[in-house]
Amino acid sequence: MGPGPDGSAMTFEEQLATRSAAVYADFLLPHLRSDMSLLDVGCGSGSITLGLAPRVARVIGVDIDGAEFDDARTYSRASGIDNVDFRVGSVYGLDFPDHHFDACLAHSMVETLDRPVEALAKIRRVLRPGGVVGVASVEYGGLILGGPDEPLLRRFYELRTLLWQDEGVADPYRGRALRGVLVRAGFELVKATTTTISYGTDASVQAFGRDRADDCRDAWYAEGAARLGVGTAEDLREMERAWLTWSESVDAFASFSWCRAIGFRPDP
Repeated sequence: MGPGPDGSAMTFEEQLATRSAAVYADFLLPHLRSDMSLLDVGCGSGSITLGLAPRVARVIGVDIDGAEFDDARTYSRASGIDNVDFRVGSVYGLDFPDHHFDACLAHSMVETLDRPVEALAKIRRVLRPGGVVGVASVEYGGLILGGPDEPLLRRFYELRTLLWQDEGVADPYRGRALRGVLVRAGFELVKATTTTISYGTDASVQAFGRDRADDCRDAWYAEGAARLGVGTAEDLREMERAWLTWSESVDAFASFSWCRAIGFRPDP
């Protein structure tokens, strides 16, 4: 299916440092307490899940692909983190009783769903009255790119957007719709905001550019571009070379907008 909205080739230890709860779940952290139980739905690799563990009494990460969080399970056991559990499951079929959690995070997940309002209603069911949900999605309308070969690098993202939409991988513009999704799913006191995550240091630019160069070698891109008639294998090789050049340039800079929204389950 190709790389997802938040995918990369980083090791799990690197993800713990760069894809942390402090960066990606900062909008939810002020609403958490040490006595809470938390659901991290669509938890992926589990790096954010582990970052949330010190903030709450219990956290359960759920993802449809159990292989995604194998490294997190290994790390938590080795590190003595005993208030985290990971389970295979779908947001459409959460295997928990009503009113089971105090809080929920859904990061880089809502944009992958065909029925986002239904999914958030399922989350609302397992939250206690007054419980809080935080959702976050990347918003490709807020992409900033600077540095060498910018038109070619933007073409890479145009290709990724076309493939996501053609194959139903993700909606790259779902972020701007999060407020409405939460309201329609029955949440109240909804507040939507944006933030930016930037790549503007030697280390972050190099890692980001090399990851994108790796993407260009993924057969998913070449096969999809050929199927849609929007690119060739040589086009991908040119993009790969451009990303590697960009990764070593002092002029390179990238920034993504992330849309986030907080909502609360009504308390009768």
